[in-house]
This record gives sequence, C-alpha cells and structure tokens, in this order.
Amino acid sequence: MRKGGLVLLVFLGFCGAASARGFVNINAGLTGLHWSDVAWGDYDGDGDLDVIIAGYDSGNNPTTKVYKNVGNDTFTELAGLPIPGTYIGDIAWGDYDADEDLDILIQGYTASSQITKIYRNNGNDNFTESGIAFPALADGSVSFADCNNDGFLDVLIVGFTGSEQTARVYRNNGDATFTETAADLPSAIKSSYEWGDYDNDGDLDIFLSGFSATGSLISRLYENNGDETFTETSNSFTGAWLGDAAWGDYDSDGYLDILLSGFAMPNDRITQLYRNNGNRTFTEQIAAGLTGVSHSSTIWGDYDNDGDFDVFIAGTYEGGGGWIRVTDVFMNDGDNTFTAAELSFSADAFWGESAWGDYDADGDLDLICSGHDDAGGSNTTIYRNDLGTPNAVPEAPQNLLAVALGASVTLSWNATNDNETPSTGLTYNAYIRKETGDIIWNSMSNTQLGHRFVPALGNAQQNRSWTIRNLSDGNYFWSAQAVDNNLAGSLFGVEGSFTITGMTLTGDLSHGELILQWTACDGVMNYWVYGAADQQWFPPGGGPGYENRVAVVAAPDTSWLSSSGVGNPEANWTYMVLGVDASDQEMCRSNRFGEFDFEEDIP
Repeated sequence: MRKGGLVLLVFLGFCGAASARGFVNINAGLTGLHWSDVAWGDYDGDGDLDVIIAGYDSGNNPTTKVYKNVGNDTFTELAGLPIPGTYIGDIAWGDYDADEDLDILIQGYTASSQITKIYRNNGNDNFTESGIAFPALADGSVSFADCNNDGFLDVLIVGFTGSEQTARVYRNNGDATFTETAADLPSAIKSSYEWGDYDNDGDLDIFLSGFSATGSLISRLYENNGDETFTETSNSFTGAWLGDAAWGDYDSDGYLDILLSGFAMPNDRITQLYRNNGNRTFTEQIAAGLTGVSHSSTIWGDYDNDGDFDVFIAGTYEGGGGWIRVTDVFMNDGDNTFTAAELSFSADAFWGESAWGDYDADGDLDLICSGHDDAGGSNTTIYRNDLGTPNAVPEAPQNLLAVALGASVTLSWNATNDNETPSTGLTYNAYIRKETGDIIWNSMSNTQLGHRFVPALGNAQQNRSWTIRNLSDGNYFWSAQAVDNNLAGSLFGVEGSFTITGMTLTGDLSHGELILQWTACDGVMNYWVYGAADQQWFPPGGGPGYENRVAVVAAPDTSWLSSSGVGNPEANWTYMVLGVDASDQEMCRSNRFGEFDFEEDIP
C-alpha cells in the first residue's frame, strides 16, 4: 500500500486507536512506548487484570510503569516504584516466593546500563528489589516456570551481557533464593523462549528462536530430560529472529502446537504454524493463511468465544517496493486454516508487543498493544472487546486423586467440559499447600473463585495428572481447575489431601569426615547415594541415573561415610539419596544435603 509515494504502515507491535468490529479503544491514557513489552497480571488479587509496560517513550526515555486497574476502563499509574526504566528487554509476572501475589521479573537496557532483576510484591501497591543477583542482560527473554517439578517457579534468563550472549536457568530453592543449573540451552538475542509440555509427559519443554551466539538464525525445540537438563529434538523449524513464538492447541486435539513469526533467511518474513502430530513430531501447515511478518507480536487467543484459538498478528513485511504493516485477528476456520477478520485499526505501530487479557472480566479477551507508529510516535493502547458473546467458564474437575510415593506425589483428575472449548482443548491448573498454609505449587489463581492472576495456559498444561517432587514430610492439601481458550479458569474441584512420609537426609561433618544418615523407607532393597559437584546435578526427575551415583547401600543400612568426596575435594558438594526396590524402581527420595567444600568445611 502506498500513498503519495509514502508507505502506509499498518502495525507491528501495537494496535491502533480506533474501534474495530468488536474492539473499542478505551483511551486509558497509558504512556506511549516503542521497543517495548507489555504483560497483564492481577498483582493486587482484586479480580481484575493490572498491567506492566516497559520501553522507550516518545522522547527516547527508558520507561517502566505499573498501572492498577481501578475499574470502569480506568488505569492508575503506581507512583514511586523503584523499578528503573527499561527498553529492548522482557518482563514477566510470577509468584517466585510463593506468598500468593505476583512479583516482577524484568530485563533490558536502562539509561546507563542494563538489568535482570526480580521485584518483590510487598502488597499495598508496593514493590521492592529482591536483592537476588542475576547477570545483567538485555535484548533477550525472561520467564518464570517450574521446570523441575518441585512446585516452585524457576527462572530462565536469556540475552546479551554487553560482551556476549548467554542463556541460563536458575533453580528456585524454595526459600526465595536461586541456584544456577546446568541446563545448557543455546543463547539468542531478539529471541523468544517459550515453555510448554509438547509431549504431555508431565514436564515443561522449551521452544526457542532468535539470532544465536554462533551467528545463525535458529528455531529449536528442547525436550525436558527431567533432571534439569534438556535435549534438542530432531524436529526442523525455520530459523527466525525479530519475531515471536507461542504454544497453543489451535485444533483442540490435546497437543500443543507452535506459532512462529519473524525474519528468516535469506530475506523472508514468516508466520508459520506447526501442528503437533502427537508423536513428538510437527508438520508445518503451509496453507494456514497467516501473513508472514517480522518485528512482530503473534499471540493465541479465542477472540470470538467460539472455543478455538484465533491468532492476533502485528508485524511488517517488505512488498511492492516498500514496507507493509499488518495488524489483524486471523480467525480459526477449524480446518488448519485461518482467515483475516480485516479489522481496521487507525493508528499503526511497530517494534512493540501485544497481549490478550480480559481486563474488565466480562467474559471476552481484550488487547493491550504498544509500539512505534509511522509518524514517529509511540503508543500504548488498550482495546476492549465488545463483540457481545460472553464466555462461560469450564466445569470444575472432579474425582481428584493424590498418590504419594516417598517425597513425591502424583495428582490426577477427570477431564471436564466447557460450553465453548472442547474438552480435549482445555488445560489444567493446580495448587498444593502445606497444612501450615505455605504454598508449594502455585496456581496463580484465586483458589476460592477460580479467577486467574495471569492470562495463560494452566500449570499442568493439557495433562490430567502431574507429579510434584522433593516434598518434605507433612500433610498437604490440593485442588485443580480447568482453563479454557478464553484463558479463563473454572472453580477449583473439591480440595483433597495427602501425607508425605518420605526420607530425611542429614549429615555430620564434625569428625574429619562426612557421615550421611537417612530415615528408612518401606519396600527398599538398596539406597543409591548421589553426589554432585558445583553446577552438576542429579538426574532423579526422569528416573535414577548413574553419572553422579557415588555409593550403593544395601537396606536396612541407612548411613554412608566419605572422607574425600568424589573426584574433586575442592568442589562444593551436595548429596541426595534414592531408595529403590529389587527392580531398581524408585520408592522414596531424600531432601538435598549440602553444599560444602571438603577441604574447607571438614575439620
């Protein structure tokens, strides 16, 4: 499209300012941004979605702001927050300290440097810097996810340090501290790293795309090995950067599909749909009808409440001798194809971000979009969805069952139903709390009313069972809810309970040697003692492994002595014990004991 020799730019990371069949600009008065990110989250738990935005304002000043949703289409900026302005970064909500409110994870360039920090939600509209040290990064991706199935939200950070790229996963130790793992994922800038259980095996895998440290464009899927490491799958995807990626089951067959957009070689703009075949492979839907874009935001959401995921696309492509922008909802036709709704947004933008969320809790998905417009301005706009077809939340799951084994529990429930989303397209979201009230597995939902604090897939994904590990002894309570393609949660099922009577591992370092002792477990033939040095770790998530096993102790003995560690006495050592039966099947698992240096800590 051209006008007077000028390219009429239609959009790239923000949506415009006019109403468009079903969307109305509420003129919320948010600071206009470009090179930006946005994220919905109910940080105050009052039942409506608030929002955080970060990027360059119209004067190229780094800006980060949190806006409180006070109802009636009105948002009020929180004043005096200690969060510096950032741009070309990423933001995420998550309850890292399990105190039942949303904290902020943010990275990006600031006015003088760059940061990667967590800001703790103290309540009363107040956030403080957590003091947790991460490498300062920009131009990458950050996220919260429980990637090791212990219930606590771990942290992924990816980006540029100022001299090199890096990608790191940090284990949440359960006490609001983190330890770097040996995840060994590739790094990429201008990237998208997205968690999802694509193979329905009960742990989170990761899809990533961007410009890698080796100078190539990559798009890869890494399968979770269950031991805090990941293995690249044999699937082939188009390498891309300056784009977006998202998981969503668009065909409601019970398996997560991949939506990928961005710049690809040699000079292509893509929006590609990869259908999950249900056997760990994917097939590109080359006739999907999604316009290829870069500098893009491409996100799943059921715009019209017909029960299947539609796609919002905001981006740009080169054509007709100029740059053409695309901003539209592409409607799911139900046959692996999508059709542009041809919605009209009058103010267009690029270099930004968009997000679905039902901010007014009226049962349909609204949009927030930010980015650069073609006149050089910066915009952040909230669109209210007035399509007039409210969504009904799913039924609550029933027949909840908990099976405890050692320090682990497997939770399960029946599939439930929804008026719009097919049962096979629902995801599930669960919580575990201790008898003391402490949250172990956080649903990030109001457990009484079902309202979700973040518009996202459920933490159990599309599974109807999930295992949480490394639980301490005690009594626990739990429940689960269903989440539909409107990203709305059902009520939780009737709360269940279980008891963990696992194995407790202790150690004595006071006599010039290490003595490990643990409590006995029923049905155990042998106890496998694991020792890990520095950043190495155990493989127990996916079943016992051997590379870190340092001893086999035959039951009924419950102790082991070492005076030198294993291999390197100068390393920092951590220990753990698994109890196995005659078939080497795990029966119980201890806590982790350590970390200590044999040379420094043993007299």
